[in-house]
Amino acid sequence: MAQLPEGITELLHHEKLPVPLIKCCNVIVLSATNATELEKQWDCLIELTESDGFLVTIESYSSKHLTTNLTDVETAQPLSKLCLEFPDLYIGCFRRSRQGPLVISFEGKDPSRVQAGVEALCKKFNAGAFSEVN
Repeated sequence: MAQLPEGITELLHHEKLPVPLIKCCNVIVLSATNATELEKQWDCLIELTESDGFLVTIESYSSKHLTTNLTDVETAQPLSKLCLEFPDLYIGCFRRSRQGPLVISFEGKDPSRVQAGVEALCKKFNAGAFSEVN
């Protein structure tokens, strides 16, 4: 058992649960010990959310992933400029392996902005330099 700080901890009671859920700041503790209990607690949490409005549901993020065989040096400056042009997007890149292709990811709340970022990057290079990955 953990000791929780006083004043920022709240118990979330639900008639279907023998033990209340614990909310500490923006963290909700589910105390399930198996999948059945977890499903029950999750359903109760959703019901509490809808009735009390203590949790705000937001739109999910949209993302696109591109792969390329371009080098890091070739993509670095255009990606830096894109980050300035699209401050509302998270633009990152990584390699799945040392010799593998470069994966560039675009994430944001607005799917049209994500698509615009992808198109802006593709315009900076020759056609066919990137392929989209799911």
